[in-house]
Amino acid sequence: MLTLETKKGIVTPTFNYLLYKNIAGEDKDKRTDKFNSFLDGLFSDNVDSVITFFKAVAGNLLKEDELVDQLSEDGRFDDIHEVTSEIIKGLIDAGFLKAKISEWMRYGDRLIKGMKKSLELKSVKTEEKEMTQIQIDQLEENMKEANKRIKEASK
Repeated sequence: MLTLETKKGIVTPTFNYLLYKNIAGEDKDKRTDKFNSFLDGLFSDNVDSVITFFKAVAGNLLKEDELVDQLSEDGRFDDIHEVTSEIIKGLIDAGFLKAKISEWMRYGDRLIKGMKKSLELKSVKTEEKEMTQIQIDQLEENMKEANKRIKEASK
């Protein structure tokens, strides 16, 4: 369960716009990039994304070191995949946040298409094409894994 214990009691995440703002920050110009970076990490089972999520849930009720200590003591880092899956489930069950995930997926698809078009350019050197192809392959694999996890969380 995605709860935290604070001096003011148990805190449970509310999957809404405020959570989004707490994750993405106050700077409106950087919100999309920061939230997309959070999603990249979340779908990759990145520990920092888990910490970012719980920091957003706790707000100013816990210092970061207290938060990380609590997550460690609760065994949340023992199975990061399980924790990220639970977070993903909460995100896709919330209208606005589900829309942000869909937006992130569309961005990934557009990025792949653009990179593939760059491979067709004659002015691009062979080594650059090889590097771009590696990046495309990695991105396609990440998107495939994200789709799989979204389907699992939707059940």
